[in-house]
Amino acid sequence: MTDEKLWNRPVIIAIGSAKYIVKSTREAAWLLADKWPVLTGKPFIRALKACAAAMEGKRSTAYARMALIAAARHADLRIEA
Repeated sequence: MTDEKLWNRPVIIAIGSAKYIVKSTREAAWLLADKWPVLTGKPFIRALKACAAAMEGKRSTAYARMALIAAARHADLRIEA
């Protein structure tokens, strides 16, 4: 298991009435897998793959963060990044 690296800046995403403060790639992957409202589309798939690659050390955590933001925009979620 890889060490959890915190992002430089968290991303706050509102899904329905719930707000999630995502501070790491592992938290982003959990949110995508467990709570995400739109499970289709390239941005969602790209974000899942980006999180997996970042946790495996193949991509940067910044890349995973940007992919999560893109997926949130695609799903029309309110975000604070």
